[in-house]
Amino acid sequence: MGEREWRGRRGRPGRWVALAMVALLALVFVLAGCAGAAAGAPSPTATDTAPPAGTPAQTATIGPTPIAITDLNAFRAKLASAFQSNAWAHVAPLLSPAFSFQGLDSGGASLVMPDSATDLRNLYTNGGPWTQSAEYEVTIHACYAGNTPTGQQMGFDGGSGNFILVGMARWQGYWVVAWAFQDSLGGGDGCAYG
Repeated sequence: MGEREWRGRRGRPGRWVALAMVALLALVFVLAGCAGAAAGAPSPTATDTAPPAGTPAQTATIGPTPIAITDLNAFRAKLASAFQSNAWAHVAPLLSPAFSFQGLDSGGASLVMPDSATDLRNLYTNGGPWTQSAEYEVTIHACYAGNTPTGQQMGFDGGSGNFILVGMARWQGYWVVAWAFQDSLGGGDGCAYG
């Protein structure tokens, strides 16, 4: 390769310097423009993100945050306290997401979700005050408990004469109320065998 060809390929040293200077100036102008815009722009406030007047607010009704209790005896104590508080807000977080309820207003033998929690809430709020039942009332309702062990059942008597048998189960590592059964005749009548 000759000297002349080699110089032609190297190009002019001034050309690279000129391109670098143009790029640097462009960068300076961009940065200066951004800084100027940021300095003159108003700072955002809480009202900047608020919906326009008259826009309905979104409400998320996913359900109460579950109370994670891993010990069965602690859960039984919490359930007894919550049920006897006569405040649905204390009972609702103890229900399983797959909770089922068989009551007079829940379609008889039909255990339908997600209406089960609503049906229990209606009975609970209108049928109180609630107290924990005697253990024999739980025992004589064993036919409604399926394969739920006796230690995972509790009963509650309502001021309206109703009895609710509750079954507990583990869900994602902690205890929840899995199901409930309403006996409108009270806790003393037990299973109807025939």
